[in-house]
Amino acid sequence: MKIGILSDTHDHLANISKAVDLFLNEKVSKIIHCGDYIAPFVIRAMTKLIEHKIPVYGVFGNNDGERIGLKKIAGKIIEFKGEFFEFTENNYKLAVYHGTDERILQNLIHSQFYDVLLTGHTHQIKIEKVGKTLLINPGETCGYLTGKATCAVLDLSCKHLSQDNVQIFEL
Repeated sequence: MKIGILSDTHDHLANISKAVDLFLNEKVSKIIHCGDYIAPFVIRAMTKLIEHKIPVYGVFGNNDGERIGLKKIAGKIIEFKGEFFEFTENNYKLAVYHGTDERILQNLIHSQFYDVLLTGHTHQIKIEKVGKTLLINPGETCGYLTGKATCAVLDLSCKHLSQDNVQIFEL
């Protein structure tokens, strides 16, 4: 079971489209967006997901001001879960939080309640094991700040998670 992870797309439709194609090639079973879509028209770059029936779940980031519009328009593809989302997949407990408040992020990490914590916000790739929690920031799909557009794929088909279960892709 593979999960596609992206964050901080910031309206970069071409890179969102590349990430969608990559996720289709990697045969992910679901996609998680860690926030900062920006505008509702991001849906244009994700329409392929409808025909492939790949569910997309996402949380809001600090730059997602038009939340009603995002839900109304992009909600046809993305199931928005507010600012925080938790779910279980393949017996692993996962959480998704954009990462806007560092105190909340650190509490989620150090609670050791989750096997995986997916985050964004910093635009920096980070894959780190803290106790039992695997922290994953896929970097920025937009590529605006670092000059490197990235996304990630998490493979949950093993008994013990490590950094080796995460693959970062440059778009």
